[in-house]
Amino acid sequence: PAAWAQTPSAAQEPAMAACLPGLVARAREQGVTPALAEARLSGLTADPDVVAATHRQAEFEKPVWAYLDAAVSERDALAAQLAALQAAPAAVLPAVSDRQFFQSLAAAGTISQDEALAAVMTGTLPARIEAAVAGLPAAEQFAARMLLSGATAFERSHPMVAQLGAALGYDAAALDALWRQAAAL
Repeated sequence: PAAWAQTPSAAQEPAMAACLPGLVARAREQGVTPALAEARLSGLTADPDVVAATHRQAEFEKPVWAYLDAAVSERDALAAQLAALQAAPAAVLPAVSDRQFFQSLAAAGTISQDEALAAVMTGTLPARIEAAVAGLPAAEQFAARMLLSGATAFERSHPMVAQLGAALGYDAAALDALWRQAAAL
């Protein structure tokens, strides 16, 4: 192996000297004659640079299952936090009227005041929202337009809210803040 170098001082390294009989035994199991194995392994010693590296790297300092367990535990914890964040808006935030929704978007500068009025008065979608709807798959566009132009109330937990919110540049936290602002109007 690359971690070993041929030197005459193999006998001076107790760990390597203890390892060599096991290597000879493995070689025999693979069909190598004892004489050939001993000839090839005589004088073999550990590479000090590789040995030093094994003392600095976490994957060499703890068993692989402990190393993987820490990674899996961290992943599971992050997944649980994400699930909790995604579930929270539906349980906490109330429905808002179409007036509150579009007025809040206008107050945030996402749409103009004229667009907010048109959306509430005639159901005309603001340009940015229409562009977001146009970016949906064709099969979903009609339902999105019907919902956005005809709804009298909007639920934060509706899947389309997150989808269109993302298209408008809102992440979950920003949508929650927008929803709270709308509910206060």
